[in-house]
Amino acid sequence: MNVVARERIINPPLLADLIRERARRTPNRLALRFEGASHTYSQVNERSNRAAQALMALDLKPGDRVAWLARNVGTFWPVLFGAIKIGVVLTPINWRLAPAEVTAILSDSQARLFITEQMFLDQLRSVDDFQPPRTFVLESGKENCFDRFIDEREAVEPDYRPTSDDVVVQLYTSGTTGLPKGVVLTNRCYHALGAAGAELGVVLPKSDDESILHALPHFHVAGVNFGVMGFSRGMPIIQHRQFDPAAIVKEAQGPTPLTTFLVPAMVMMILEAAKAMNAPLDRFVGVSYGAAPMPEPLLDAAIREFRNAEFTQFYGMTETSGGASVLDWRDHGAGKKQRLSAGKPLPGAVIKICDPATGEELPQGEVGEIVIRNGYIMNGYWNRPDATAEAIREGWYWSGDAGYYDENGFLYVVDRIKDMIISGGENIYPAELENVLASHPAILEAAVIGVADEKWGEVVTAIVVKRPAAELSREDVIDFLRPKIASFKLPKTIAFMDALPRNPSGKILKTSLRKMWAPTGPIGARRDPA
Repeated sequence: MNVVARERIINPPLLADLIRERARRTPNRLALRFEGASHTYSQVNERSNRAAQALMALDLKPGDRVAWLARNVGTFWPVLFGAIKIGVVLTPINWRLAPAEVTAILSDSQARLFITEQMFLDQLRSVDDFQPPRTFVLESGKENCFDRFIDEREAVEPDYRPTSDDVVVQLYTSGTTGLPKGVVLTNRCYHALGAAGAELGVVLPKSDDESILHALPHFHVAGVNFGVMGFSRGMPIIQHRQFDPAAIVKEAQGPTPLTTFLVPAMVMMILEAAKAMNAPLDRFVGVSYGAAPMPEPLLDAAIREFRNAEFTQFYGMTETSGGASVLDWRDHGAGKKQRLSAGKPLPGAVIKICDPATGEELPQGEVGEIVIRNGYIMNGYWNRPDATAEAIREGWYWSGDAGYYDENGFLYVVDRIKDMIISGGENIYPAELENVLASHPAILEAAVIGVADEKWGEVVTAIVVKRPAAELSREDVIDFLRPKIASFKLPKTIAFMDALPRNPSGKILKTSLRKMWAPTGPIGARRDPA
């Protein structure tokens, strides 16, 4: 383990002190690079003070929410730290949502201030009765420009002293299974999560010039966390406005060693872009991933192409501040069974497998619901005591994920409990079939869902995306699956799409697929292939 890098980690009890301490220790070190502009830690800290003064000038008080609807602009980081310094809560909103969905979250957050990009504000004006709070626009340069408003303030440290219970950020769930809920994460959460990461030694720089390539959306917990990791470890953040595979491949042609966090869908697109550009990915020395399963064929391809990178998988959810377990790079080797697992619990975390109906803990090897207890579980859902009580019971967070432990203590995430298919009384986990389908050379990706059926209760439906120019029939898919899985798991329906619907976190929207392939959905998909 890189002892020097580990000792360089800063993890204060209050997140506001992270940028203060980093500016004190290494004021002139590069902290952030965004579209040609570079900022030192001293400059980011000074601008965070200006942002704090700007928010106070707008009469914002501790606990007030500030809604943020923007792509990954560089201003996000000083505003985040500035808000934390005065106890104001930044609430990033998913900018890929439909305008009506955005306004619903904006209303739910009870934000007193709205900061956005002009392009999104124009879209929101199409919503009937849209009445936002006081609004500023980023990067416009005009009178209502928030960047300009910040820069007109003095860089004076605010007098407010946060507490460990002060909320750092309010992040909304992806809404794949229902209406998004505001997850409340405090200083306590981030300090405990930071301590776990420091103890385990994750994302440690291997050289003094190693930088974080950041392209995850700021409204995602991993997008916030990976940036905080960069500040904590003194690693410069190369901020991309949004995920662009070709731009990332181009970035990797420079001299800087890079580490990044990607969801599997991003990995796949980067590999495709690198192949199209005939460009190597040798400058990546670290690839962290999570938020969705990584099929083994994709993992093999990624390890082959990111040949100098150490791979680390993080399993967690917004409700656990993004943390629960980690699969170390040493466990990713070819032939190792545990490379398909979610690793082992982070320091300070206890994870057990329980029967979702009875709540009883299940023995090793049995599949049940993954239940988590640690110091970084959310305070709860914003203004949703009913949903909070359902999710957190006696200090344990019930994840909704199905999983089990193997004989060596590795945690395996099988699927979402709600995604499990019950066909003819048999439990079928879509992820198992999706992993097999991913190994077909003509299949780019696939999703498996259950569709209501009078005879069987549910039948298995596979939606397949073919690789460009690939020839593949429904019969080919069934013939490929038949020797690899039990006959009762074979799909009754095979359908093809050009692309699978995803949320901005890279998760496949199976709720959308179920609606599309409900009994009243597409006609002509072949039934009963066996």
